[in-house]
Amino acid sequence: MAKMTRKKMKGMIPQGYCKVIAQKAGVSRKSVSDFLHGRTDSHKVEMAALEVIADLTRQKAILIRDIL
Repeated sequence: MAKMTRKKMKGMIPQGYCKVIAQKAGVSRKSVSDFLHGRTDSHKVEMAALEVIADLTRQKAILIRDIL
């Protein structure tokens, strides 16, 4: 899989999902925000964010399939 930039990640995460990512990574919402804005590096936050993006992408695909 191609490397995803933080800017692209940030654009794919709906508003309010920083809390979900923070819970998955076991960190604060501030830590997630700092990561997405490029102020800090965190492997845990990156993996949690990618997991949330993958889940949302799958859900979107299922909804589209059901509509069509």
